[in-house]
Order: sequence, then structure tokens, then C-alpha cells
Amino acid sequence: MIGVSGSTGLVGVGVDAVDVGRFRAVLHRRPGLAHRVFTDAERADAARAKDPAERLAARFAAKEATMKALGSGIGSFALRDVEVVRAGGPGATAGAPSLRLAAGAAELARDRHVTRWHVSMTHTAQVAVALVVAEGTATDPGAGNADTP
Repeated sequence: MIGVSGSTGLVGVGVDAVDVGRFRAVLHRRPGLAHRVFTDAERADAARAKDPAERLAARFAAKEATMKALGSGIGSFALRDVEVVRAGGPGATAGAPSLRLAAGAAELARDRHVTRWHVSMTHTAQVAVALVVAEGTATDPGAGNADTP
């Protein structure tokens, strides 16, 4: 029942792409940036890769895509407030990304009634892309209604 107040559905979608080479150059010029933008766990996970810049660029894209899915822009909360975590354990979902929100990002998600996140990330040596979908309880009777003019 899309568009009915209190229904569960799509809150927002965000996508972002990052040029890996440019991102690598910024990290090199500003080494403190990684500590301001990424959590310890994100940096540790990226450090295990052959090219950490590719993984960090994908996580940066996910953080920006999360802002877009929440309908906000840069500066609405600290980038470290969104952490990309990887599923542990064996099986098909091992290593799958998910989001953990804190502080300002968590507050904004609560305000937008987000109850579930979906995240997909990919990268090549040239580009990193992330797609984030926020799911939750619609509070606007017209929210998500494709038939609304």
C-alpha cells in the first residue's frame, strides 16, 4: 500500500560514484583525511586490500549515497557517522556490506523513520560506485506514490 500514512516502503535511494585515482591523490595530499572520514574498522578492512584506496573510495561513495537516500547533503552529519561494515561468518552473505549509523546520521534516519538499509558497492581501478536504499515507515501520505503528479 504505497502512499498510505504509516505504511512500510521506500524512504529514499542514493547513488554515488568516486574517481579512484583522484581519491587516492587526495588521501596522499591530506593523510589525516582518512582518520576524519573513516572509522578504525573501515581503515583496517581497507588496509587488507592490495589497493586500499579502491575500498576507501567505495566506502566514501556509500557514505555520500546514504546522505542522498536520507534526502540531505554534505554537512548534514559527519561522514564518520556512517560506517560500512562487512558481514562475518561463512556462507553466501559473508563479506556483504551493511551500514551502521551513529550520532547525527542515526538521528536523521530516525527522523525519516528509516528501519532498514540496503547497500551495494563495487569498484574497479578507476571508479567506485555505491547504491543505498533506505526503507521504513512512510509518514507523508504522498510519499513513494508513483501516481502522484
